[in-house]
Amino acid sequence: MSVAHLDYLKEKGMAWFNPSVGIVGFWREHEKLKEKLGGVDVWRHRDLKRAKEIYATSIVAKVFSVTELPTTDWWVHKPKTDPPDGVMGTILERDGIPKMHVREIEVVEHFEGDILDTIRQKLSRKRYEPNTALACFLSSKTDLYELEALAGVIQKEETSLDHIFLVFHGMLASELTTNLQDEDLAKSLAKISVVQLKPVYAVTTISLPEVIAGRRSGNEKDFFVFEGLGRRGMRAYSPETPPKLF
Repeated sequence: MSVAHLDYLKEKGMAWFNPSVGIVGFWREHEKLKEKLGGVDVWRHRDLKRAKEIYATSIVAKVFSVTELPTTDWWVHKPKTDPPDGVMGTILERDGIPKMHVREIEVVEHFEGDILDTIRQKLSRKRYEPNTALACFLSSKTDLYELEALAGVIQKEETSLDHIFLVFHGMLASELTTNLQDEDLAKSLAKISVVQLKPVYAVTTISLPEVIAGRRSGNEKDFFVFEGLGRRGMRAYSPETPPKLF
């Protein structure tokens, strides 16, 4: 975190959260807003925007936690200022000193039209820092996409971003079989998928029920706060008042 534009991550008491907290917490916020507004569909509501940015960041971080080295845990943070929309980080030891290796996350949501237009519009707005990743939340309910072909197009785009992801509920149609029982079909739809479009094409799917079960088990740490110790590195500590992500 020695890069100047990341100085906001050095704030005293800044907390890093388990991505499962972001995933489960989003749905709690979703239901609270839905109840507040009388049960209407709130997915596009502006009051859900911040929570959705946390959600998208948490999903990507969760996928990194299950696909990277088994000992690598990724954590999330929601900055007070925007940009970025979110931050994910993991602890790496360099020269005997533990440091946070971070990626800033820009989130864009696609509802309708050409998904390439949505991504290109986001890419054209500014030049991003090298550590930035774009997470495009796919909220279109009817469109079908040739995702591998889309990745091929995106990889040829001129952009400062090296990492671009699609995030959506469900799983690839190619992974579904026609002989699924109703219960198995319901489980297959209770999935969250992340498609890496750049620098390479890759697909990872996580189970929402398993994320929820993991939170209920109490085996996952909700958050940690790092305290700087100069050349001696950093150490985790527990504040008197637990921080909140939402």
